[in-house]
Amino acid sequence: MAAHLPNLATCLKIGFIVPSSNTAVEPLTTALLSSLPHPANIIPLFTRIRVTTVGTDSTSTSQFSPQLLIAAAQLLADAQADAILWNGTSGMWVGAGLEADRELARLMAEATGVPCSTTTLATVAALEKLDVRKLGVAVPYEQGLAERVRGFFGTTGHGWEVVGLAALEPVPGGNLAIAKTGLREIEEVVGRAAGGGAQAVVVACTNWPAAAIIEKVEAVEDVVVIDSIVVTVWQGLRMVGYHDLVPGRGRLMAEVV
Repeated sequence: MAAHLPNLATCLKIGFIVPSSNTAVEPLTTALLSSLPHPANIIPLFTRIRVTTVGTDSTSTSQFSPQLLIAAAQLLADAQADAILWNGTSGMWVGAGLEADRELARLMAEATGVPCSTTTLATVAALEKLDVRKLGVAVPYEQGLAERVRGFFGTTGHGWEVVGLAALEPVPGGNLAIAKTGLREIEEVVGRAAGGGAQAVVVACTNWPAAAIIEKVEAVEDVVVIDSIVVTVWQGLRMVGYHDLVPGRGRLMAEVV
């Protein structure tokens, strides 16, 4: 069967800003958009900012400055993206809080004239739609950073309770190693995060290829898995006016408009 090719004269374009050491976002996002029911005619655009370390130290957090992300958004606007998203979870652990991501999205939109968002804002939007209160958090990070992510969900004002926090052990040696995590290992960590009675599990990393295990964990644990790559695609689709339900990619894509 011939591959479906987009009509570039009429297609909608979702722009994604990706950390430079991330190898998961582009292939998985492309696969997700390619699996939409035809004729979706939506394509991804990608650009990158330099990110070589993941941590809570000032050297690591300075990689995510608004100025760098605004400049990246402007590059995507050059290609007339219809929506632009920062495809990273730094908003959950750099310590600036939810309002900082809202302000980042506002500044990017102001600089480009294009609707903008982030993975963090997409995750919050999905949890609001799902109307859940008890969360699990699964990450491939060291414990200090994992605790930062847990703490973030207690500061948004939504009343969320993190009842499960699970981190990958041993901790991968850098962002490139995170993307090479085996699916069984990811499944085990996400399952542990669900074990405390969570209604939803947030997989807080856009370089961890958890999309492939979402449906299996959801069926076993009876939770909704909010994977960072999938939820960013979900948000981008909503931003460009695509509201069809998409089966086979987890409950968020299949059930939540």
